[in-house]
This record gives sequence, structure tokens and C-alpha cells, in this order.
Amino acid sequence: MICSERIGRIKGILILLLLGLDVLLANFLSPKDRISGPLVALAFLPITLITLDVLWRTFGKNMALLTAALIIGGALMLLPQLQTRISLIYLLQHVTANLVLGFWFGQSLRQDRESVCTRFAGVLHPHMNPLLVRYTTRVTQAWTAFFFIMAFTSVLLYLFVPILVWSVFANTLTLPFLVLMFGVEYLVRRRVLPPEDQLGPMSAFRAYRRAALARRQPVTHPEP
Repeated sequence: MICSERIGRIKGILILLLLGLDVLLANFLSPKDRISGPLVALAFLPITLITLDVLWRTFGKNMALLTAALIIGGALMLLPQLQTRISLIYLLQHVTANLVLGFWFGQSLRQDRESVCTRFAGVLHPHMNPLLVRYTTRVTQAWTAFFFIMAFTSVLLYLFVPILVWSVFANTLTLPFLVLMFGVEYLVRRRVLPPEDQLGPMSAFRAYRRAALARRQPVTHPEP
């Protein structure tokens, strides 16, 4: 158990480093008019490895390797175009990530489902009162809108402003906007919810971590 937790921490650190590398490369490469083939390969490395890890854990080895092969094959086929428009790859990354998160939060708002934030809050609050359920549902709606607005704004900026302006928005300001969103939600939570339902700014991360660990636990069935 300790070994698996250590491996999980190391993998988490590696993913954060890859995300950091991806952001640095995006800021450096996006404004350039033309880049070399090796730089195109380097641009694809972080997102390919992260995608490989996510798909491997979610859908298995075959799907992960097939997707990685498709990414690499597509990059090789479009290499001449990518050398002059590498910013398009980062646009697709940014828009796809925000749309996927938007749809993930949004689909949980259906009447037959429990909203994402309500589910996370339930990990830390075994007994959910109606006020907390309503509040976490509203928060899920807010995150849904946030991710869709980010995707829509990214496309508009890419099409109508200089590429450097779009790069600053997509590759530099996305993380500060996320932090700002968490901060605003925390301040609203302090005003709306009673003290016993007010958790710290890191509560969402802890709830997500616990929920993820719970999903990884093997299901044991009692012996007959």
C-alpha cells in the first residue's frame, strides 16, 4: 500500500512537470512563424505522455497505445503544416481540455445524476443538508460555464487578435484564472454556508483525491 502511494505521488509529480513543460513550450513556440521538426516532436511529447497515462488507466493499454500511435502518425503526416502553424496544436489542446471539463461538469447536472461538486462534497460531508446540495449544484453550474467560456474565448482570440495575445491568454493566464475561480468560490462559500460546511481552499483537491483513491480500491465481495 505504501509503495503504491509512493508511486502515485511520483506519477503525480511527473505529470505536473510535464504540464509545466507543455506550458513553457506553448509560450515559447506559439508566436514563432516556423520551427524545426525536432521542436514539433518536443511540442507533442508532454501531451502525448499525459494522454497515454490517462487512457491507459481509464481504457487499458491497447486504447492508450492506439491513441498515442494516432497522435504520432498524425504529427508526422502534418509535419510541414505544423512547422509553420504549431500554435494550432496548442489551440486544440486548450479548447479540447476546457470543453472536456465543461462537458464533464455539465453532464452531471442532469436530473438523474449527482453533480460533480456535490459528489466531491459528499466525500468530506457524509451527511449532506439541502442547503449544501443546492450550493454545490450551483458551483457545478459555475464551473461548467467557466470552462465553456474559456474555450469560446480562446477560439475568438485565436481568430481575431495577434497570436501573441492569444498565447498569453491560453498559455499564461489559464492557471491564474483557475486560481481566481477557486478564490471567488471560497469567498462566496464563506458568505453563503454555515461554519460547519465551510472547508478550506484545498478541500476540493482533497475530496477529488479521496474519490480517486476510492475508485482505485479493488471491490471485495463477501465469501458465501
